Amino acid sequence: METNLSKASLYCISAYFFIISTSFASTNKNIANTVMSEKITAERQFSAMEKQIAAKMAIDIRYFCADAASQAVTSCLTPVTELPKVLADMITATGIGSVVLFAENLSSTAQIVKLTDDLQRAALQSESEQPLIISIDQEGGRVVRLPQATSFAGNMAIGATYKANGVKFAAKTSTVIAKELKALGINNNYAPVVDVNTNANNPVINTRSFGDNPQMVAELGAAAVNGFQQNSVMATLKHFPGHGDTHVDSHLGLPLVGHGLATIAQQDLAPFKWIIDLSDPAMIMTAHIQYPALDNSMIENNAGDKIIRPATMSRKILTDLLREEMGFDGIIATDALDMAGISHYFDQVTAVVETFMAGADLAVMPFKIRTAEDIDKFAVFIKAVAQALQQKIVNNEFSEKELAQSISRINRYKTRYIKLPETPITKQIDTAKQVIAQPQHLALEQSLADNAVVLLTNKKRTDKKQAIPVDSSKIDRIHLFVLNWQEFRALKQAIVTQWQKLGKVAPSVSATVVSEGDAAEQLASAKKVVKADLVIATIDTKIASVVDIGGVEDLITTSPLLNEAQDKINYAQLLTKQLQQADQQKVSSILVAKGSPYLLQPYTDLADAILVTFDDRIYQKHNTKANEEAAYSPGYNTAMAIVFGKQNILGKLPVTLEKN
Repeated sequence: METNLSKASLYCISAYFFIISTSFASTNKNIANTVMSEKITAERQFSAMEKQIAAKMAIDIRYFCADAASQAVTSCLTPVTELPKVLADMITATGIGSVVLFAENLSSTAQIVKLTDDLQRAALQSESEQPLIISIDQEGGRVVRLPQATSFAGNMAIGATYKANGVKFAAKTSTVIAKELKALGINNNYAPVVDVNTNANNPVINTRSFGDNPQMVAELGAAAVNGFQQNSVMATLKHFPGHGDTHVDSHLGLPLVGHGLATIAQQDLAPFKWIIDLSDPAMIMTAHIQYPALDNSMIENNAGDKIIRPATMSRKILTDLLREEMGFDGIIATDALDMAGISHYFDQVTAVVETFMAGADLAVMPFKIRTAEDIDKFAVFIKAVAQALQQKIVNNEFSEKELAQSISRINRYKTRYIKLPETPITKQIDTAKQVIAQPQHLALEQSLADNAVVLLTNKKRTDKKQAIPVDSSKIDRIHLFVLNWQEFRALKQAIVTQWQKLGKVAPSVSATVVSEGDAAEQLASAKKVVKADLVIATIDTKIASVVDIGGVEDLITTSPLLNEAQDKINYAQLLTKQLQQADQQKVSSILVAKGSPYLLQPYTDLADAILVTFDDRIYQKHNTKANEEAAYSPGYNTAMAIVFGKQNILGKLPVTLEKN
């Protein structure tokens, strides 16, 4: 996966996952012991409050084991790509308000359309007859879930186009994403991220941010919201009141932002306020972050310790600030409640009750349903939340009126944005296939890359000439240094394409492919570098974050594999050695970075030139004629066009890098 995941990061992630999974199991046991078990069936009658509670739930259906006996919460890893009848019945019986889809649920266009159609059919058979808010994280860049849709380079790439293009690419890319989501039956995107990234060590936001200028982030965020919502997909601003200046991933811990009120207003809140005033966003997602300047009140956690209230549980932040002072009248959704920023400190019932009392409309992923037994426990969970909230009403800590207003708000936005198709499912599938990744959309994807690539350094130590563009007349052999063969194919294809545009036969290309395991021997001999006229290396610079793979639950299968890969290779060390060898042998070297610009300082004195594409995704195609796989990357296409002088450098870095 990412090439710079350290062992320490992975062990930390694994340790947190153990804590989180243990917490889930313990919470389920407590619920079962305190409330009599009840079955969810189509005939079961929920109380009026229980129906309201269910309508305020956003449940993920990532995995489900229909035939499993009693299991631990985290043991079922069978993806839900077809809606099981028991889950359909649960949706109908409970009247839940929302479902969150992840990559595991999404395998093909036809399959996704069928799944979303089945979900809505189940929802419409409920007593409320309300459709589901079907949500997804399709931000672009490092956070995408759809397997075949157009996947843009992401927010920081869009930020890199701002100086020359204003909000053009924010508006156009969100329009395309919305059209494709709508065709698939998905009506809510958990995007755009409008956090102002001012912390170079931020593991979870970083390139997901448009940049470090609040006004630029606000303008690009507003354009993205308009693009989504003008095409019938609800937009979600996240993560309120701001996740940009943190060094802790809220999937794995509870960050604290120590800004004063003036900084919070000018930096963190500014984009949210601007967009609320100008674009009427349908939804805002909370951050599991402590903001003592906004709310320094304390809450008791599971261990009996008093801690500062996270924003997700703060009435001062969600109701007093966001609703009343900032005038937001849309849906407030929590960030996923299974994240350690909440689940490590609070049991599931307490978490949901506190977020509702704070002013949240939707509790996102508050309870895992992985087996038939969990469906029954979910009924118990809803009842427990209803009982706890009823007690808060009795104690005058909450009101029935506010609960009713929340339901009305959710339904109002459903009416505004969810228009279910009346055409047969076969027609819906045909339409979706025509929309998904159509040529015009892919052309925009490439255009974003063309306008976003940034030149970080451009020097040549052997003389005073710049390294980019290279003199093609002096290039007969190119050596590539890459992680895997997919990258090699994409980069080589980009090189060949540019030489064809030059009207020349492409030079011979050799490669060091680090994942093959013989990289150390190849680098030690340095034979391929000696023969090369140019070395082109790539690196994917990221700080490890669970958001890249979906959520904390995925770590049970991913982290062991990452540890094994990390033990086998250390890409950054090998890359450093490769660039040093090129320098010693007076061979020009160019580094193409696909992720965060913050992490490139170690290479600025090693490579003759560094290009930042922000595009960390490589796409595979299947060449049926040759019966072999091909690969391409919009970012590589642009980078090679710049290297060989076929395109100017258009992107401007939207963040400030520290200088040593």
